[in-house]
Amino acid sequence: MPANEELLSQLERSIEYADSRRKLWTYYPDAGPLCRGNYPRHLDFFAAGAAHMERAFIAANRSGKSTCAGYEGTLHCTGRYPDWWVGRRFAAPVTFWASGEDIRSVRESLQPLLFGPPGAIGTGMIPGDDIVGQPTAGRGVPDSIDSAAIKHISGGVSRIVLKTYEQGREAFQASKIQVCWLDEEPPSNIYTEALTRLMATEPGEQNGVMMCTFTPLRGMSDVVMSFLGDDWRRPDASAAP
Repeated sequence: MPANEELLSQLERSIEYADSRRKLWTYYPDAGPLCRGNYPRHLDFFAAGAAHMERAFIAANRSGKSTCAGYEGTLHCTGRYPDWWVGRRFAAPVTFWASGEDIRSVRESLQPLLFGPPGAIGTGMIPGDDIVGQPTAGRGVPDSIDSAAIKHISGGVSRIVLKTYEQGREAFQASKIQVCWLDEEPPSNIYTEALTRLMATEPGEQNGVMMCTFTPLRGMSDVVMSFLGDDWRRPDASAAP
């Protein structure tokens, strides 16, 4: 291959590599087929965070629930809020828990969304250059991640911890955090324990952010009803003779 063609090929590979580590900036663009205007429910979810501590994105499978919460969690960890962002903001680094049912499901869903697949860490939603060092490996399951340090634009460092419901309520104790994402419906005792970790403990301090994303496969459970209450009923339900 001539020298100039080899140089061009190297440049193209460098650009592709850099782009693969900056996926955060491709989400919710101003225009195009994937523009944020096509996702009004996602925008409603983001905006609600400015006023509400607890939020749930309860919808069918493959509707972008996890993408929505993963995107917000990444913004909180990095501080890289876009100009259009009207939701909750953190001016300083956060501790972010991202949780799912078990370690294998977390490895196959949340982990690649946030970090990228095994062997390509840094190609997920979190910009590759914002990951400090190497994530801490999880125990017992190959290619799983336990935690990672993330650069915040303030100059500090956020921390992401991946947890599972199968670890039990005890794994959600004894910490103070700012952001929690529960992907798939959690047991009620884990939900309440995680919620406690988000409570403000100092005068003038705001509570943290709780995000749940799930399809209500367990019916009207305690967690579902805590969000829906009687609002799930049809407007005409009480009008039956």
